[in-house]
Amino acid sequence: MKNVRLFYSKTGRLKFISHLDMTRFMSRIITRSKIPVWYTEGFNQHVYMNFALPLSLGFESVYEVVDFRLNDDGYSLDECLQRLKDAAVADMDFFAISEPIASVKDIGWAEYRIDFEENSENIKPFCGFLSRESIICEKTGKKGKVKQIDLIPKINGFTEDQSSVTLRLAAGTEDNLNPSLVMSVFFEQTNTEPFFYSVKRIAILDKNLKIFK
Repeated sequence: MKNVRLFYSKTGRLKFISHLDMTRFMSRIITRSKIPVWYTEGFNQHVYMNFALPLSLGFESVYEVVDFRLNDDGYSLDECLQRLKDAAVADMDFFAISEPIASVKDIGWAEYRIDFEENSENIKPFCGFLSRESIICEKTGKKGKVKQIDLIPKINGFTEDQSSVTLRLAAGTEDNLNPSLVMSVFFEQTNTEPFFYSVKRIAILDKNLKIFK
């Protein structure tokens, strides 16, 4: 049995597929590819998969990561990748596969590009907002508990261009900052009228700011 890590992009219409549906969707693609994948044992057998960092509904991504297992230790990873490419659908691209190097517990940051579309005049105010010494807000946890947090320690830099801002945000099993929360707090604390924006994840990084592989 061999653990493998698949890297892929999820763009266009696929941004409307939730993470829960994505697990089913990916399972069907893997099954259709006819690679020697390992299934869990028991009554409800299914393809074993572990997504490194689930993506929020409505976000695109050019760097997604999912782990699964092969029954055949000698199976060619090049063949595996090609079969997955052949089974893929529009707006999904499988671009690399390898044996895992890092643990998902090593994930520390993720980079997102926020495109302001027709509202580029708000980029400067948004960057000014990100430059504050602290941004205190409320965040609701998984169990519904509301707590106050400071966003600034969870933001590891940002860059801007004419139409977008790229943010490096805390991510992983211990901590996670969603770009949507950053935007909603920006609207609220600066009295800015909410406007349309789009989000694309462009990288997943480890705690040392190196690309997660």
